[in-house]
Amino acid sequence: MSSPCARVRRVGLFGGTHGNELSGVLLVRHWQQDGAEIQRAGVQVKPFLTNPRAVERCTRYIDCDLNRVFDPESLGRPVVEDIPYEVRRAQEINHIFGPKGSDDAYDLIFDLHNTTSNMGGTIILENSRDDFTIQMVHYIKNALAPEPCPALLIEHPSLKYATTRSVAKHPVGVEVGPQPQGVARADVLDKMRKIVKHGLDFVQLFNEGNERFQHPVSCQWSILGEYFKKLHFTVKQ
Repeated sequence: MSSPCARVRRVGLFGGTHGNELSGVLLVRHWQQDGAEIQRAGVQVKPFLTNPRAVERCTRYIDCDLNRVFDPESLGRPVVEDIPYEVRRAQEINHIFGPKGSDDAYDLIFDLHNTTSNMGGTIILENSRDDFTIQMVHYIKNALAPEPCPALLIEHPSLKYATTRSVAKHPVGVEVGPQPQGVARADVLDKMRKIVKHGLDFVQLFNEGNERFQHPVSCQWSILGEYFKKLHFTVKQ
C-alpha cells in the first residue's frame, strides 16, 4: 500500500495556454489584480498567464501548440534565434514551475481551458494512480452536485503527456464549454471559477489533515474501478 500524499504547498493557476480560450485568461487577470478568493492558509497560489503573445492576438498559438511541447526534447532544446515561441515559453514555464519531474516542481497546477463542445465543466486527469487528484475530483463533484462535473482520464501505458500542466506533480486540466473561441460567457466563466474554488478548498482540507483525505485510494485496480464508477470517468486510450 502506498503512503499518504505529501501536503500541497504550491499551486499554479494557468490561463491562456490557448490564447483564444478566454475564461481562464479573464480569471487569471482578475486574480493577479485581486487574489483574495484564491488565498488559502499555508498555500502559495500563483495565477499565471501562460501564452501572453497568443492572448494578445486572441489566437490558439503563435508558432506551435504550447500544450504539446512539454516533452524532454523541447524542454532541453538549445535557445537559438529561430526557436518557436511556444518552445521558448515552455522552457520559461518549466524554469518557474518545475523542473518537470523533480522534487522542486509545483505540487499542483490547474490549467484552465474552454471548448466549443457542450461538455459543461470537465476535469481532466493524466494518472489513474494519483491518489490526491482522484480524491480532489470526488470532492469537487460532491461540492457541485447536483450540477454534473464529469472527469476525463487521458492515460495510455506507452505515452508520456507533454501538456503545460504536466510540469506539476499533480496536473489537472479544467475544460469548460460550450464557448466560442475568442468569446467569454458569464455562465461558463462562473462554472470554471467554482471548480477552482472547490479544488483549492480541498487542498486546504487535505493539508489540515482531514481524516477523509489521508488514506491512499489507488493501491489496487479494483479500488480504482469503484472510484471511476462513482466519478463517471471516461477513459481515452
